[in-house]
Amino acid sequence: MYGYQHVLAPVDFSETGSIVIKRAKEIAERYDARLSLLHVVQDVAPLGAEPFGEPSALIINEELREQQLKQAEEKLEELAHQHDLPLSVDRAIAEGFTTDAILEFASEKQVDLIVIAHSGKKGFFGLLGSTADSVVKSAKCDILVIRNLADE
Repeated sequence: MYGYQHVLAPVDFSETGSIVIKRAKEIAERYDARLSLLHVVQDVAPLGAEPFGEPSALIINEELREQQLKQAEEKLEELAHQHDLPLSVDRAIAEGFTTDAILEFASEKQVDLIVIAHSGKKGFFGLLGSTADSVVKSAKCDILVIRNLADE
């Protein structure tokens, strides 16, 4: 039987994130694997925030960036406490585009299982995928996708 060594749970602080953490924790405990939580702070403003502004207006200013990083750190600690995660659980924050950051973290840290939520939302005509879809298509390790049944 295959045993996982390092389980990654990317979280976005939505309700589904708690389900992801719970499942990732169960798997990590079963295989005595390392567990990492990862939150990605995007370093660009959402499209449409400055529709007629300069392209540089899409980049988040330093003050807002620092505020987002601090809030992410606090929320990760809160989640770890809520789920009774041991201090050995990594709590990481990355910056950039979500999919790229998850894949980069997984590769650098030799993650062999990513537990990720799928929002159930589809893009333009269902052709454009979510972060989970992109991770599934590009990851070099196993993926467990948790469906968000609340959207049904």
